[in-house]
Amino acid sequence: MKRRAFAGLLVASFAFFPLLAAESVSVTGEIVDSACWIKMGAKGESHKDCAQKCADAGIPLALVEDGTGKLVWLASKNDMETPNPKLKEYAGKKVTIAGTYAERGGAKILLIDSVKPAGK
Repeated sequence: MKRRAFAGLLVASFAFFPLLAAESVSVTGEIVDSACWIKMGAKGESHKDCAQKCADAGIPLALVEDGTGKLVWLASKNDMETPNPKLKEYAGKKVTIAGTYAERGGAKILLIDSVKPAGK
């Protein structure tokens, strides 16, 4: 009986391990519209209006990480919700995003807890 209880507890602990392993991170960089950035490297204040229109059209906003230049895909923690409305005001600006990464099948996204202007 004790072995069965221990085995059950062990299996349950592995089921919840991914939840416990999620580590909060802060990532700083510029908010860009993913399509224009990937296609032509568009970013900065001069691209703000276009990025906001792309966000309204459903193109995902993303973050170009300072130091690495890597594109960080962003998502809301809530299901069936885009982070675009929360990010749109920061298009073309540097921000710091706090959150946790989720990864599956080689794809990785940053689940947003908070967004604030960089350096604040």
